[in-house]
Amino acid sequence: MPLQPENYPAESPLIAPELEEQLQPLLDKLASPVTLVCILGEDEKSGEMAAFLNHMAGLSPRLSCQFLAPGEDPAVDGALDASLLPATGVYTQAGFGRMVFHGVPGGKEITGFAGALLNAGGAAKPLDKPTLKDIGKIKKPTDIRVCVSLACHHCAQLVMSAQRVAWENPQVTAHMIDANLYPELVKKYQIQRVPLTVLNGDKTVPGGKTMAELTTLLAKL
Repeated sequence: MPLQPENYPAESPLIAPELEEQLQPLLDKLASPVTLVCILGEDEKSGEMAAFLNHMAGLSPRLSCQFLAPGEDPAVDGALDASLLPATGVYTQAGFGRMVFHGVPGGKEITGFAGALLNAGGAAKPLDKPTLKDIGKIKKPTDIRVCVSLACHHCAQLVMSAQRVAWENPQVTAHMIDANLYPELVKKYQIQRVPLTVLNGDKTVPGGKTMAELTTLLAKL
């Protein structure tokens, strides 16, 4: 059976009425369409992600979601990294927005998720010229993976910064990874505390970073 939105619950228990009230004013600001493309596995978390995205899409006429099985679209598999499911990418009419979520962005990470939607929907607050200049100094293809806990405030802030850099600079892709879902990553990178940022698959950077600290770090890669 094709992976269609109607095959999954229309609402998620993770989005309580109080959260809907907080999200609605932000989603009302979206100026252009945003599509959430999600590669789903057969696990419980993939089902939770599908329900979460369906619920989010129901809150705004400018939001939609598309579900894929691994291998259904090799280009999307590569862009989002189908080795870590569920994987949700943010797309606009121009294509892939280079912002990806591995795992349901609940808890503190709902802030980062809303920020990604605002970026893609043309509703994010403009950055100042010095910050844009710093982001522009990143000249090489760069993969940022922020390993998080959903209860971590510093994690959410770092995810927001990384994804804003990715949105502004086409050389950069930023992934949020719920470390609790992927024990193989915890073992590989010896994750003991979050946030832990993995750059280009090999360089690990522990702790939170301001936007200025992050752009300085990325420009030196």
